[in-house]
Amino acid sequence: MRAAEELAPEVIVLDDGSTDSSLHIAESVARKAINATFRILRNPSNLGIVATLNRGLDVASGKFIARMDADDICAAGRFEAQIAFLENSGCDVCGSWFVEFGQGISRTVRWPHAETALRAAMLFQNSLLHPSILARRAVFDRYRYRPDYQLVEDYDLFARAMRDFRIANVPSPLLRYRRHRLQSTQTRLEQMEALTKRVRLEVLASEGIVPNIEEARLHNLVRAPSSIRDINDLYGVEAWLRKLEARYSEPDARAVIASQWFRACIRAAPLGRSMWQAFNESPLAAHIRGSARLDLAALAITRLDYRSVPFTFLRRWGLSA
Repeated sequence: MRAAEELAPEVIVLDDGSTDSSLHIAESVARKAINATFRILRNPSNLGIVATLNRGLDVASGKFIARMDADDICAAGRFEAQIAFLENSGCDVCGSWFVEFGQGISRTVRWPHAETALRAAMLFQNSLLHPSILARRAVFDRYRYRPDYQLVEDYDLFARAMRDFRIANVPSPLLRYRRHRLQSTQTRLEQMEALTKRVRLEVLASEGIVPNIEEARLHNLVRAPSSIRDINDLYGVEAWLRKLEARYSEPDARAVIASQWFRACIRAAPLGRSMWQAFNESPLAAHIRGSARLDLAALAITRLDYRSVPFTFLRRWGLSA
């Protein structure tokens, strides 16, 4: 708590052209604030998330900078916990585990938290939840959000920052993250995936991994928002993941890479029994246990397409896949 008090908390509210009562609510809260400085900045028009975030970084004066979105819920003690984590660990950027709610049942999402595991996870997708971030100011002094990467601006920034700074997740749910149908990650999926593919390959390069054209294609299949329908592609993914796993000596990093085999097999559910056989033949499957195996077997039986309504429904209601 002492560290938080020494920071003289500064709250910056960024209103990017809202048309509802958001500004009025923010002003009302600011008037009642105690022991915190409120600054409300309203854009003259809707500038988009990248320009708005960079505007906030331009005016922020704190030693640490955190962010969250208006529709999420911050856990009590979040900032104290994250500041203490950074100071004790020596890391520079931390997110946290989070509770996902709003569509289907609520569930706690536990992304890799140790530094080596998280760096391996970043090869495949952004594994630092953007609204849960708290970082040292030096990170944002060196790196800003880039307009060319809007929709994946967070993945792009953290992928670049991890070259020079240490990253981790606090292994405790410090944010309630709201899912809803109007999120850009659901309405602009194709554009986001194209940019995500670019960032994935940039992360590989930053880790000294240079795939050939076919390996790059296979790497992007692992977490693609679509089904794998060619058994040769599935076997190719398995070979690529084993090659990646061999590059790492840390057990937690190897486990994260091996877990991507399960994710790829989820996408190969339309292959049915062939997928299930390929999954079990791989040594990577040794890392997958319990309900996850049962879920994958069920998907092999039903052959659900990754984009199908039934599969989406099952994910929202707690399918471990």
